[in-house]
Amino acid sequence: MDESLVATIKSRDRERWLSILWAPAPARPALVALHAFDLEQQRIVADTKESLLGEIKLAWWREQLDALGKGGPPQAQPILRALATEAIPRGVNPLTLSSMEEGFLPLLLDGPLDAPALARARGVPLFEALATVIAGAPLAAEAREAAAAAGVIWAWSRLLRGPWGEAGQHLAGLRLPAIAAAPRPLPPSLRGLTHLALDDCSRAAGGRKLVRPAAPARQWRFLRAALMAGHG
Repeated sequence: MDESLVATIKSRDRERWLSILWAPAPARPALVALHAFDLEQQRIVADTKESLLGEIKLAWWREQLDALGKGGPPQAQPILRALATEAIPRGVNPLTLSSMEEGFLPLLLDGPLDAPALARARGVPLFEALATVIAGAPLAAEAREAAAAAGVIWAWSRLLRGPWGEAGQHLAGLRLPAIAAAPRPLPPSLRGLTHLALDDCSRAAGGRKLVRPAAPARQWRFLRAALMAGHG
C-alpha cells in the first residue's frame, strides 16, 4: 500500500479512510488507489484558476487511463502505479474510470449544469469499482445495481460538500432529487459512506447545515450503518 496515498486520503477525507478500514485487508491497497484517484480529480477542479488548464489536466488523466486499459505501462505517478498494480488486478477496468472525467469537466465550463448527470458520471463508475475490489470478483447484477445507486447518492453529497474552489459558483442553488433510502445489498464500507451521504442530502433538502466531516456524530452514523444486519 502506498503510504503517500494513504496520507493524502487521511488528510483530505478521514471518512473515506474509515471506510477503507472496514473493507477486507486484501482489498485496501486497491481502495486506496481508487479513492486517491477520485480525490485528485476533485482537487484539479478545486485548484483550477484557468479552466483550460484544468481541462488539460483532466484530459491527461483520461489519456493515461485509456493507455492502461489498452495494456500500456503506467507513468511514474503514484496513483497510476497503484491503479495498475492494485486495482486492475482486482477487476477494475481503467477505461471505465476514465469516463469519470464527465463528472468533473462540466464544473470547469460556463453554462448550465446537469447535476444528475454529474452525479452519475462520477459516482457510478467509482462505486462499481470499489464494490468489485471489495468483492474480489465480478459483481452479480443485483450488487452492481446497488453499487451504482449508492454511487449516485454519494456523488450528490460530494457536490454539496466540495471543495470546488471557483467552480463552486456553478453549483449555487443545487436542487436535490428525492432520495428515500440506501440501496442494498452493499458491503459495510460502502454502506457507511452511503448513509453519510444520505444524511447530507436530507439536511440540504431541509435547509439544514451539513455536519462537520468526521465529526463524532458522523462517525457514529457510519459505524451504525456498517454494522446493520440483513442489509447486504
